[in-house]
Parts: sequence; structure tokens; C-alpha cells
Amino acid sequence: MPNPWIEIREQLAEFKESLRTRQCVRGAHADCPHLSGGGGGFNPLRLRREFGAGLCPCSCHSSCPAQPRGKRLTVPPESWYTACTCPGAEHERRSMNEAGIEFPPDLRDARHLSQLRKEAFHATQARAAGGSSAEIREIYVAEMRARSLKIPPEQIVDALVERINGELPRHE
Repeated sequence: MPNPWIEIREQLAEFKESLRTRQCVRGAHADCPHLSGGGGGFNPLRLRREFGAGLCPCSCHSSCPAQPRGKRLTVPPESWYTACTCPGAEHERRSMNEAGIEFPPDLRDARHLSQLRKEAFHATQARAAGGSSAEIREIYVAEMRARSLKIPPEQIVDALVERINGELPRHE
């Protein structure tokens, strides 16, 4: 029987290789900005989704203060922007500034919306004691609307209702 952990390690190695910048792949390490992309996805080492700036995993970056720590595969974008000391990083930052690219992006709105969603969830939790799934759904939708938030897809609302009912474990 195949070992799933070996498969995960192989997939992770492939994924890390895909994060290498063109400069490091070509051996032009002195030109590498360390930044290889942004976004996110599932991190099999942490068993959760992860978002941020993807950084080149090449060993030439091992002394960079922006390097991901532990099992993380990404860093907050502002960490790369403010802390990366790799030779090509300054040129990359200058190019972004000249092109009018805001980096790191202004995350205040995203953080504010995230905080409002958490507030709606916790308010629903506080009001939902002993309620049915349908009642909890109504409370949650009302809390979201009260904060002028977009109602998530039905599957997500169902999962949140189950979590409030104590039927799903927390993964924070």
C-alpha cells in the first residue's frame, strides 16, 4: 500500500520547485528578487489554506530575514516588501513602484471586512443557543445584512451553522 505521507512530501517538493524564480532556475542568483508570486492555496504541512507572498525557496535566500519560518510556504506581502535583503529585491520594488503597482496592497478594507464577518459569526453564536439550524441561519443572515456584508454561498452558511451548533471542530 502506498504511503500517503511520501506522496505529500513529493508533491510539496514539486510545489516548492515551482516557486523558484526564473533567475534562480537560470543560476542568476544575484538578480533574484526572492518574490516568486502571490496568492495562496492549501499548505499540506499545516493542513490549512495559506495566503501571502510566495518566496523562492532556493538556498541562496537562506539568510534573508523575510524567509518563511516553520511550515509556512508564504509570508505576508509586507514582510517581503519591507524586510527582504536579497540582491534583486530592491530592483523589483523599484519596478513595482514605477509601474504604479501598490505593493503590499492596502489590506485595511480586507481586514475590516474580515473583522465584520467575525463579529457577525460571534453575534450569531451568542444569540443562537438552543436554536434550530433554520433559526441560526436566519440570525446569521440578519447579522451579515446588518453589517452590509455579502451573504456567502449556501454551502458556507450551512457549514457555519453546523459549527455554531457544535457539529464541526474549530480550525483557527
